[in-house]
Amino acid sequence: MVKAIASRPYHHGDLRQSLIEAACKHLLESGADTLSLRALAREVGVSQTAPYRHFESKSALFRAIALHGFELLFSETSSVAKQYEDDLEQSIVEIGMAYVGFACRHPEKYQLFFDSSLVDFNESDALVEAGGSAFGVLTTVIQRGIDAGVFVDRPVNEVAGALWASIHGAASLVLSKAPHLKPANQSSPAVQVMHQLSEDPRPTIELFLNAIRKPC
Repeated sequence: MVKAIASRPYHHGDLRQSLIEAACKHLLESGADTLSLRALAREVGVSQTAPYRHFESKSALFRAIALHGFELLFSETSSVAKQYEDDLEQSIVEIGMAYVGFACRHPEKYQLFFDSSLVDFNESDALVEAGGSAFGVLTTVIQRGIDAGVFVDRPVNEVAGALWASIHGAASLVLSKAPHLKPANQSSPAVQVMHQLSEDPRPTIELFLNAIRKPC
């Protein structure tokens, strides 16, 4: 019996990451309401108390998932910002594309960024910092564009707010399209817009860029 317990999955790898991955899968398939640490323990094959060595509550687990999401988003957007650092306008477009792409690939993490009923940012300085770093990729490029006379000469937070609201709106529309795509709805202009955004959000993001471009 002792030997069987010693060989359980808790001892052979990264339980914390396994719980995060299992929780992300559950959020995608079943939502947050039915998720519990005990159920996740059964799924990854450890004792019901083992998850509490890493997360004192479900809220703590959600904060960890959101933190991981912000780290991924920062990695993806900063990578494209660096790739297009000599073309500030293109950099904005590619950051927008990376943002929408992230939301589509990781909707469960994206939800946690904005659902205050699931994640309280005030309970984690690390989460606030990670979110700020992810958003800072956008504001850094915008500030460079303002300084270079490429973007409108307005406070960077105003410009970033307008652009973020637009890109976030596009991502949210893409994520919400599924319930609307019934055959009876195909002629709806709103559904057609959702189709277009889902197939290729780039033209829409390029239009967002026009809103912050400094007039000649």
